[in-house]
Amino acid sequence: MRVSQFVQSVYLPSRVAVSATYATDLATTTRKWSDYLGREAGLNDFSEPVVSGFLTNYRKKWSARSTNDKRAILLRLWQSAYDHDLVDRPPRQRLIRRLPEDHDPPKAWNVDQVAALLRYAYALDGMVGEIRAAEWWPSLFLTVYWTACRIGALLRTPTASYDGKTILVRHQKTRTQIYPLPESCCRVIEDTAPRDRMLLWPMPWGRRWFYRLSRRIIEGTGLPCPREPRQMFHRLRRTNLSYCAAVDPAIAQRQAGHADYRTTLESYIDPTIAGGRSAADVLPDPLADQDQPIYSSHNFRIYG
Repeated sequence: MRVSQFVQSVYLPSRVAVSATYATDLATTTRKWSDYLGREAGLNDFSEPVVSGFLTNYRKKWSARSTNDKRAILLRLWQSAYDHDLVDRPPRQRLIRRLPEDHDPPKAWNVDQVAALLRYAYALDGMVGEIRAAEWWPSLFLTVYWTACRIGALLRTPTASYDGKTILVRHQKTRTQIYPLPESCCRVIEDTAPRDRMLLWPMPWGRRWFYRLSRRIIEGTGLPCPREPRQMFHRLRRTNLSYCAAVDPAIAQRQAGHADYRTTLESYIDPTIAGGRSAADVLPDPLADQDQPIYSSHNFRIYG
């Protein structure tokens, strides 16, 4: 049986409330594994050398975190195939080791960069379906900025969830949340005449085209653009959460919808925006009473 066939006919039907994002990740992982093999991946390809070979090759281009995500999906599929008696043995995870991940500080765009992004978006030509691109894109960017919502959740938001002052967003990873919006953001949304359609941001293309166009806009602005598609909007999500954390970490945690602030801090708070006190702020300065250090020579030598 092909892995793609197994996913659609066995794996997904056996799970409850699978998000659209996770289903897309499954399809992407299966496709990339098949591309690596040069043929359609099958259940008989579930072996430690084959999976490890794919992950090693994948890591040459992508981050350790992305590679670990692919590893987790393949091991989960392998285990499920074993549970359904479709393969002879389960995966031996110790033979397909998880890669150490570099935990660089999260990066966000500052408010000046967001303003530059909006100026560029306001000057766009063309249409997004029946909506001017110079209205559709700014309203989406601004709503992410003010809410810190995940882009997938916003693109599924119906017009009925917007009342002219707040927007109700149903998340896959967290509970439903209501976000108050400032008048400036509401005016931009109203410019798109949302009452005449089902979704606030109807999208005539698939996700791949959406991310491709997003990248063109961001790179056209001259902003640093992450390589992974969803990270482009995570960069804007982090802008919101980092500025919130600079005032009150509880606001950032509530805005992100996280049960633990450590999740917000480790993945979303840009220290260059949120700030925070460091040793340089609190330690007494031993040279504070001197205009400049006074050095004297000593009768000994230091040998390296």
